[in-house]
Amino acid sequence: MTTTLSGTTTTTRDYRGPIRFEVYRGGARAMTYEPVAATAVGPESVPAPGEVFFRDGLLVLNRKDEHAAGVALLWDAGPVGSYMLETTRLPPREKPYNLNVELARFRLMKIVQKQEDWNLFDLPKGEKTDRFAARLHEAQMLFADALGKLHEPAVASKQADRSLEIAIDLSEQLSAFHGDLLLNRRRSANGFVKHIFGCRVDPGIQNERYKETVAAHFDYAVVPMNWKQVQPQEQVFRTDLIDEWVEHLGKRRMPLIAGPLIRLDHAGVPDWMVIWEHDFDMLREMAYDYVQKMLTRYRKGVAIWNVVAGLQSNSAFSLSFEQVIELTRLLVSQVKTILPGARALITVTHPFGEYHARGRSSVAPMMYAEMVVQAGIQFEAFGLELEMGVPAPGTFTRDLFQLSYVLDKFSTLGKPVFLTAVGCPGQSTPDPGDTSDGQLNPSAGGRWRRPWDPELQAEWMEAVYHLALSKPFVESICWSNLADMHPTLPGGGVLDDMLQPKPAFQRLQQMREKFRQFQVRKG
Repeated sequence: MTTTLSGTTTTTRDYRGPIRFEVYRGGARAMTYEPVAATAVGPESVPAPGEVFFRDGLLVLNRKDEHAAGVALLWDAGPVGSYMLETTRLPPREKPYNLNVELARFRLMKIVQKQEDWNLFDLPKGEKTDRFAARLHEAQMLFADALGKLHEPAVASKQADRSLEIAIDLSEQLSAFHGDLLLNRRRSANGFVKHIFGCRVDPGIQNERYKETVAAHFDYAVVPMNWKQVQPQEQVFRTDLIDEWVEHLGKRRMPLIAGPLIRLDHAGVPDWMVIWEHDFDMLREMAYDYVQKMLTRYRKGVAIWNVVAGLQSNSAFSLSFEQVIELTRLLVSQVKTILPGARALITVTHPFGEYHARGRSSVAPMMYAEMVVQAGIQFEAFGLELEMGVPAPGTFTRDLFQLSYVLDKFSTLGKPVFLTAVGCPGQSTPDPGDTSDGQLNPSAGGRWRRPWDPELQAEWMEAVYHLALSKPFVESICWSNLADMHPTLPGGGVLDDMLQPKPAFQRLQQMREKFRQFQVRKG
């Protein structure tokens, strides 16, 4: 058997069992362990169908095929944080793998790959680059030591843990460094649109101070038009709250992104639609009717229509791949027919694709994105949602390197990207007033360096915004909650529940002022 940085190249060919891992914590073998958010992972880090469980002292990945696969799970990496991390793709073999070693192997491999992708190998010598190179060499040597101690797995795990900790820190530094380079180029080229910083509002909140804060301190607003809330019964449309918001923003001459109009998950599909769960023709007809009513009603007040979101996850219906694409085409074409000059977004939710591991008829995020482009659907940009920090599918904590990696996937599609919902918690405890009624506990959803608090929320916001805006294809970013009044994440607002500014609000205003000088009018 030969072991390399990218994985095991030869193995026992007659083994037909699952892929198994020994798990070590603090250098000791874990005989009881509860894997959190664990999924099978295939090529290109796309989650794949498979069972992941811990039994008889081993983490087991059980799949129907015998192809090489990896495991992704929430992993506490020490002081650098607790993140969704993944192993390399590994073939089945009789001897269990060392999970700690394989997690470190994958991160080190990705650092080298992204250095090449980002052309960062030939940078001028300097204190910063020399320090990075020295630390990377240290992580690689620790990993090499771990490989040399595989016959002493507890010792190897400690070396691998230290290597992983350094590698995560270095990968975030690498992302930030690359982001600074691109951001400076974009600034020099005046490559920013006029409206960069937005905020998603809650139409149910009609507080005047809330409304004025949006109008005075953001470049644009996102007004959700939730099908389930607007049409609670088949013949009932409740648009009064949205009417007031559209009117208010219109008076303030503030650009508005409406939607998503159709979001096929349990929070977005009306309860009465359950009887049509297996009837695609009826779903198509009802969705078409709803979109037509919203387009007609708000045609004069909306700048951009976020037409569909999360269709690729297929969580509320069992649509075929062809039906997902057909529904996307139908609804976007409807916008273009009724409002020929309107700009349309197609939004990808959960871009890391954890939902795809369910094994149902879902479509991997990038496959969906590539197909709507190749299908010739006439839309202007992709929307992308990046909320994280809570224990729910698709929202466990990711580090900056992973965020940069997933954004880069959209660079080749030839469409701008609007980040239509970006957010993280502002506290590490549940919030009874959030949309989950206190069911989401941030302390169980991972952490970025330390437990979530208002100051960390501000630091995360600034880091993510700078990273995202360094990508030349990212046009704008929308924070997902204005205030801690029924937020989607615990403490997720930039204002508290009394509408007082939190550190994230101050940080966002500083960024907005800083970027103003680089903004240009577009379109």
